[in-house]
Amino acid sequence: MIERRPACAPESPPDQAVRGLSRRTFLRTNATLLAGFGAVAAWPNAVSAVAAEPAEVTRPLAASRADEWTQLFDRRSGWIGADGIYSVPLDGRDGLAAARSMSRTAFIFSDTRVGTVDPLDLTYDQTGFLNNSSAVLTGDRPLQGRATFITPENGAFGNGFWMNDGIAIGDTLYATGFAPDSNWNAARVDLIAVPIVDGVPDYAAVRRTEDVGLLVRTNTHIVMFGVGITDNSAADGHVYVYGYRNTLFGGQKDLVVARVPKAGFADVPRQGVSSPWRFWSGSEWSSDIAVAEQDAAVLHSDVSTELSVTPIPTGTYAGKYLLVYTRNVMSTGLEYAVGGTPIGPFSAGVLFYNCPEPFIYGAQTEGMTYCYNAKAHPSLSEKGRLLVSYNVNRVGGDPLTTEIYRPRFVWLDLNTPAAPTPAPRATTNVAAGRPATSSHGHATAARATDGAWDEFEDGWVADAKQTTWLAVDLGATRTIRGYRVKHAGYGGSPSATAFNTRDFSVQVSDRPRGPWTTVDAVSCNTDNLTDRLLPRPAGARYVRLQVTRPTQTADSTTRILEFEVLGNAGTSPVNLALYRPVTADAANSRAYHVTDGQLADAELDAWVNSSGHNPTWLAVDLGSARSIGRFVVRHAEAGGLDATLNTRDFTLQSSDNNKQWVDRDSVVDNESAVTDRVLSPFSARYVRLVITKPVADIVTDRTARVYELEVYPPGA
Repeated sequence: MIERRPACAPESPPDQAVRGLSRRTFLRTNATLLAGFGAVAAWPNAVSAVAAEPAEVTRPLAASRADEWTQLFDRRSGWIGADGIYSVPLDGRDGLAAARSMSRTAFIFSDTRVGTVDPLDLTYDQTGFLNNSSAVLTGDRPLQGRATFITPENGAFGNGFWMNDGIAIGDTLYATGFAPDSNWNAARVDLIAVPIVDGVPDYAAVRRTEDVGLLVRTNTHIVMFGVGITDNSAADGHVYVYGYRNTLFGGQKDLVVARVPKAGFADVPRQGVSSPWRFWSGSEWSSDIAVAEQDAAVLHSDVSTELSVTPIPTGTYAGKYLLVYTRNVMSTGLEYAVGGTPIGPFSAGVLFYNCPEPFIYGAQTEGMTYCYNAKAHPSLSEKGRLLVSYNVNRVGGDPLTTEIYRPRFVWLDLNTPAAPTPAPRATTNVAAGRPATSSHGHATAARATDGAWDEFEDGWVADAKQTTWLAVDLGATRTIRGYRVKHAGYGGSPSATAFNTRDFSVQVSDRPRGPWTTVDAVSCNTDNLTDRLLPRPAGARYVRLQVTRPTQTADSTTRILEFEVLGNAGTSPVNLALYRPVTADAANSRAYHVTDGQLADAELDAWVNSSGHNPTWLAVDLGSARSIGRFVVRHAEAGGLDATLNTRDFTLQSSDNNKQWVDRDSVVDNESAVTDRVLSPFSARYVRLVITKPVADIVTDRTARVYELEVYPPGA
């Protein structure tokens, strides 16, 4: 039985609202692309030579969570998690918002977990593990009752294969799959054909053409096609099949492309057999797949190993093609690039969303949660909004709950630019130490304002099967500008988001018993920390946190580690980097620790990069351009380690676009636990710490350890 949940209203992007492995690991190099083209007129024709200049890109488009789609794959039995989600409209209509109420869409997954889930803490009992699976959704909405999941013993498409993208042509669903070698790289690519009978795939009648010519392996690169498909046949008669070039030394993934007349899609290249497939060399279409290995063939660099290219019929980029991917495969950054044709040229990548899961699940996975492989799902999108998914996983071990290993979704608004992220401001917690009362759990109410939250349940705990509340007396009427809620996961909950408060509101009153006025509400929260400014300041003496759904599960216990009420500006300087997203050249899944404000745990509260890269780096996205005049680095000794492990040589850089960097300050022969430097003021959205000597003795240890990177405005 699948637990049904109320749909969640879309929320603001994390930048504005919230601060806060299967056998396949990040070494897997398959890429996918979901994109397509329906009955839309007036598309630019694909060309045989790329135009001279990439499309112009202005401000990033706005993005927000698509919780209603994320919930479709939050299940309690049978299929309970997978990655590699691709959507294929079975009627062949893959244009933007092309799905209708009776349309059928096939989802294609790779590594899949089958089993049952504990309804209270979301731990699972795995009864099966498949290399691939599928699902069929009827309609254009994410309704649980209209989705059927297919998990046969040997996988929906055959055992031992990870799946790439697919396309429905006539009465057949085509897709490619690959068998990995011992290093998780593609060793063989097969074309898979599934008959569509009465509108749905017949998985019992899968046909396979083995070892097709969509793979090149050399001493320097592996190039694989079939990982993404755009049907552009309405414009130029061709289907564009995207792939990636994997550089074996360094692992960089570059986008490459082939194309084929739609009628000849099944005539894949095979030895000794003529094929209509052609591969882009950078200047012409060739029958020789080897041209895709050369640098000139690359359409875009630093992409993820699953991605999409979608023709856009409306909005800011009407008539263009949108490439969607996760930067550098594994990072918090979802990006898009804009091209004038299916083969570009594409603009530089534009960051439009930072996935929050590495922050949310850090305690549960010891900092090893990561996001990867963003792509679009055009037919399931809405007019003016593109539906985008990304995967969440854990490095080096099995996910402990179903909260990690399943896809997440966001909406990309094709008409509206993103609003600038509000500048952080200094505030005072006017609830600190103030008396608190509650509807339930009276004995623990005061813990929510005592400033202590190091332990999992060091807060207000109320077990009630009804709405609960916690009220704080501020002692006098105060101007309230915002609030923070530290949920169960902030204290290291072993069940991650399972016990984080899901639905709640903040209310104010001049009297201890009300009447109460709601000044903010949050639904479908999963984050460990909610940090919000009110839409407008409110004046009140009493503030109440009202909880309508205490957890993500059937558990009825409310757990609030700390409830902070933010009053008038305080005197403490504002750390512009606090809770901001971080990426790094290595150990990406632990990079967020440098902006989480925590130093309590010497092992868990640091970015520890043992890659040996020289240089090694981490970069912080401040959300929008900020004026900067000071930075602080807290090294190994500040976290309780030996002083010999303090970062020795490093440089602070800044950038407006996360591509071109300017040196702002350099430190050589550092021995201090804390570096605190005043800078000549400058403005930038991104700051990067580049480490050239991680410790004093690099002969025996080349591990970089940074506990906190703080950035402040001039004069702070």
